[in-house]
Amino acid sequence: MLFWILIVLAWLFFILGSIANLQIVWSLFKANKGQHTSSMVPLVPGLVGSLAVYFTLPQLSRWGYEASSPLLWIFLPLILDIGTLPYFVLACFGMIKQVVSSKEGIARVPFLRYSRQRPKIESAPFSKEPAITGCILGTAVGDAMGLACEGLSREKQMKMFPKLAGYKFLPFGKGMTSDDSEHTCMVAQSLIETTGYVNADAFAKKFASNFGWRLRFWLLGLPAGIGSATLRAILKLWIGFTARASGVFSGGNGPAMRVALIGVCYGADAPRLQALVRAATRVTHTDPRAEHGAMGIALAAHLAAQGQGPIDPQKYRELLAARMGSDAIELIKIVDEVIVSVVSGEPASVYAERIGCGNGITGYIYHTVPIALHVWLRHHSDYREAVLKTVRLGGDTDTVAAIVGALVGARVGVEGIPSEWLRDLWEWPRTKEWMKRLGTRLAEHVDQETCGGNLPLNPLKLFLRNIIFLSIVLAHGFRRLLVRS
Repeated sequence: MLFWILIVLAWLFFILGSIANLQIVWSLFKANKGQHTSSMVPLVPGLVGSLAVYFTLPQLSRWGYEASSPLLWIFLPLILDIGTLPYFVLACFGMIKQVVSSKEGIARVPFLRYSRQRPKIESAPFSKEPAITGCILGTAVGDAMGLACEGLSREKQMKMFPKLAGYKFLPFGKGMTSDDSEHTCMVAQSLIETTGYVNADAFAKKFASNFGWRLRFWLLGLPAGIGSATLRAILKLWIGFTARASGVFSGGNGPAMRVALIGVCYGADAPRLQALVRAATRVTHTDPRAEHGAMGIALAAHLAAQGQGPIDPQKYRELLAARMGSDAIELIKIVDEVIVSVVSGEPASVYAERIGCGNGITGYIYHTVPIALHVWLRHHSDYREAVLKTVRLGGDTDTVAAIVGALVGARVGVEGIPSEWLRDLWEWPRTKEWMKRLGTRLAEHVDQETCGGNLPLNPLKLFLRNIIFLSIVLAHGFRRLLVRS
């Protein structure tokens, strides 16, 4: 908060100082009958303004905007501050000389990393790239498959969609994603910008701050279907709470929908995994059950990303108990019940009825997580079957299917997701190609343990997309009213 107060004060100083300089120059111009005279305070406002620009550009980059020429933006206050043109020319000359004489060229200039002209990512494979990309696109496709059925009971869903072989959200079998995919993409962007921190606590602190700012500006885009706890937490962020103090007491499934990617990236590093899952959870939810459920999904994603062979449910249970211990006894008991059900061959629909979700899976973390684990353990390498089984359970179908899609996608990769589902996913500006590039960039920085620049998105395009999306959601609401339960 102090950082932004100083930035605002710097901008105000620049504006007021530039106005004062203009008045001084104009008065001297009139007094000397047209003869040019430099300002009495030629550099101070311009330099303060340049510092304000320099520290604002990284924040703009995090929110999806990148200046095409940062060098121009940073020196723009000096140009606007009348009387500093000679100093500006000297500064530009020195900067050009430094760039030309440097062996590394522009890469030596720190703030040029915010330019659109980023180095191209080579096609050399990174060890976690298939799992990361599969997790991101798996989340998106599962989310899109379940979106049209969200909130419907099993019976009403069957009446509206007796056949469920493709998307039902847009005409002609096309699909769009919701907040589940958006949160996953924001987590990926925050990881890219903070993954260079080796210390787990420092990493989690930087991640939480970065992700908190993304949530603030995500809300300004008017996303549809935002959960109550998430909304209250973001409002707390906007009034000055830090990302580590903004959460509200809630056992909702919001954290579980966005942490699978963290498990894929850092499941083998217990301290960093625990710190990151806690940070990603507590920015919106402080109920310990929300954190435990999120950790259960993150560890499942870690196990899913290890290979293509069968997954032993007992191995997952042992990993969960070893990592979480006595702090999550309730979750471990639930997982034990899930494993017994899976091993006995009990269908997920029957298990859902036994835990009180016969009419659809609720948004409670200890309903969403066990169902997602049940379907995943039964269909861990069959993306199509896993997602369709999940959607047919009813209730919060987009979130549960997004979680299941993330887990199975991390195991089978993009190639294991039905090609027609990928083809018919209509998203903009977070296109399929953009998500693939996001996965590749994240894999690169995770492998190299370096921080990097995010993959930008035009905020105006995001806002326009959300308006269109909201209108389609309202149309679906009216359509549901016409179908009797």
